[in-house]
Amino acid sequence: MMFAELSGLVAALCWTISSLLAPKLIAQIGAFRFNLFRISFAASLMCIISLWRINELGTLAHFILPLILSGLLGILVGDSFLFSAVHRLGPRRAGVLFAMNAPFSIVLAWLFLGEALSFIELLCCAIVLIGVAIAILFGKQGQTHDWENTKGSLAVGVSMALMAGLCQASGALVAKPALLAGVDPIVASAVRVTTGAIGLLITYCFYFKPRYGENISSMKALPCAFWLRLALVATVGMVIGMSMLVWGVGNANVGIVTTLSATVPVLILPGLWLTTKQRPALGAWIGAIFVVGGAVGIILN
Repeated sequence: MMFAELSGLVAALCWTISSLLAPKLIAQIGAFRFNLFRISFAASLMCIISLWRINELGTLAHFILPLILSGLLGILVGDSFLFSAVHRLGPRRAGVLFAMNAPFSIVLAWLFLGEALSFIELLCCAIVLIGVAIAILFGKQGQTHDWENTKGSLAVGVSMALMAGLCQASGALVAKPALLAGVDPIVASAVRVTTGAIGLLITYCFYFKPRYGENISSMKALPCAFWLRLALVATVGMVIGMSMLVWGVGNANVGIVTTLSATVPVLILPGLWLTTKQRPALGAWIGAIFVVGGAVGIILN
């Protein structure tokens, strides 16, 4: 089914669009609160959608704890780090670094599942690392847009993006047994996203709000357009993007779907070109191609 296979590309486009829309919203309310409201909105929609897809509560109940742990790792911690990195490094560099989740996945599978590392996989990991280095070191040349400026420490921003990739890979690894046992992927995603939303809300109420209090702009002062834009980011990036990916995995060749979904580092470059009116540097293109090529090799191996 051609459309099902192209769902991976649709998911990548959705994630690219949400990454380009996110920086302005993050600048208004901060990365943590942006992530809280984005995930809470997405969790509400995904829970409604999943009500029509739950067909075996017993299987879901058996794997509920691993799915909750997966949500804490991949959504609560992973997404918080990712959008903090987007704020610090901009969507291009954060996206390239986040693509390290592919090498992280095979390393974690080797460490905890006993899966052997082939020479091709190691070679592809090296290609991804080379691409990341090129994109970070040479991807900024001639760029003057604010998204290419580093806010705070570069090392901290890079560490956050890499932690986001590691948490994403860890969360996927923990959720894998549930999916293999037959839990509906959209229902599993709803559990993960809802867990992340609850975790973020608890963290906000008991840590973030008491600590920062009045130092953060009042949410009441934000215009309706802000909330509409936030809802768009949540719907496009998490609800549509994630749902398209899991639907494609269930109805088409898994390798093709996941490969197309890994093209975000390349897709984001023309998006940045249109958004910032500045052509990305040659190093950004070369680095992104290396990253996507390495990720594709890992997925198809």
